[in-house]
Amino acid sequence: MGVAICLFVYATGAAIFAPPLLRALTADGAAPRLGVAAWLAVLVSVLGSWSVAIVFALGAVAVRVWHHPRVLVVLGTGRSQGVATVVTAVVLVGAVAVAAVQLARLFRAMRARAHEHAEALRLLGRPLGHYRSGAEGFDPGVVVLAAAEPAAYCLAGRPDVIVITSGAVDALGDRELAAVLAHERAHLTGRHPQILTLLRGLATTFPRLAVCRDGAREVGRLCEMWADDGAIRHHGRAALLSGLLAMSGIATET
Repeated sequence: MGVAICLFVYATGAAIFAPPLLRALTADGAAPRLGVAAWLAVLVSVLGSWSVAIVFALGAVAVRVWHHPRVLVVLGTGRSQGVATVVTAVVLVGAVAVAAVQLARLFRAMRARAHEHAEALRLLGRPLGHYRSGAEGFDPGVVVLAAAEPAAYCLAGRPDVIVITSGAVDALGDRELAAVLAHERAHLTGRHPQILTLLRGLATTFPRLAVCRDGAREVGRLCEMWADDGAIRHHGRAALLSGLLAMSGIATET
């Protein structure tokens, strides 16, 4: 039981104090990959420690009942101090089981919707090479969706898909288009859609836990910076910035 208490205290302390510390350390986005790794490590540590603490607590109760079967009889009469321990352990296990089932169902539903959306977009859109001459050498997983508003995003699926609107293609030059598509490809390469789906599921399941709620928001921000770094590495900062400004409708000097 002592191990369970120590793990519970550690996880509770980390859940309270880690989010503001991580927000301060990753505010400038200087190392977004490390920032994402730090947030994920804290989340796994907190949730894992709480889960293990419950397992240890339940194990301690089970051992006590095994060695002292009369506890069950006394439990039925309600005259034992161990009643509270047993009831608390059962309630905690039940709560964790319900939360785990809810999270698993939510994650499967979100992933299924993303896959269905990706498949629908592949059917509705056109390959980039068919829309713009000279673009055959661009990412083959890109589809163009007819829409005047400039936009680009990616979806995890089987296979993954990058979606860009016809308005964005018309607004971008070749260098800018390549940089914007590289940004979206970096999201898919880093498995950002899957990570964010899981974190948003945690935030929905545990909305009062700052480590889950803030973690989903901050990891999303850091993933954008991570993808920016990937695009800049291959196409340069000027091309990416020019592309983003063009998509937002802000004219740039050439």
